[in-house]
Formats: sequence, C-alpha cells, structure tokens
Amino acid sequence: MTEPPPPQGARLNRMALASLLCSSIGWLCIVGPLLGLIFGFLALNQIQQTGQRGRGLAIAGIIIGAILVAIITASGIRNAGHTHKPSSHSVAPAAVIAELQAVSPFQPI
Repeated sequence: MTEPPPPQGARLNRMALASLLCSSIGWLCIVGPLLGLIFGFLALNQIQQTGQRGRGLAIAGIIIGAILVAIITASGIRNAGHTHKPSSHSVAPAAVIAELQAVSPFQPI
C-alpha cells in the first residue's frame, strides 16, 4: 500500500531534516550517525501521524546513519586486535635529549 502524498501546504518535518544532516556529518564521529538513526525513526513516526513532508529525508538519514555505524563498528572491531609496536627505528626520548645536549651551542669551547 502506498500512502497518499502529503497536501501541498504540509510543512517539512524538522526531525527528518535533522536525521539527514546528522547522518551526513557522521564521518566526523559516531554520535552523528546514531542521532541520524534516532531522528529518522522519530521523524517517520511523526510523519505518519501528522502527514508532514520529509519521509524521503528521514529514510535517507536512516540509511546513511546505518551504513556509517556499520563502517565505524567494523573498523573498530578490525583495529581492536592491533597493538602499537614500536619500530626498530624509533629513538627513546632520553637518547634524543642526551644527543641534543651533546651538540648544544651553549657549551664552552
């Protein structure tokens, strides 16, 4: 069943717009896509009750938010097993300080 289109004078649901915006900036942090998902589902509920416009925006926000949450979660799981191992080329801070003191221009000649 398809729903009839909203009347011409119907207002845009602001939660639908917030859903799309939050999900779109989700690549910055995990909070954006989560808010996008929440706002999207709330917007769909409000749109169904009030007949406002913005159903497509809400659905787009939900889809983008879900994809970003999945990507962030997968990359977090993938990187969880990796530990930082210092390379053989790294220099200890004490050695750097000692080397800097050895070539200091303030030593007497």
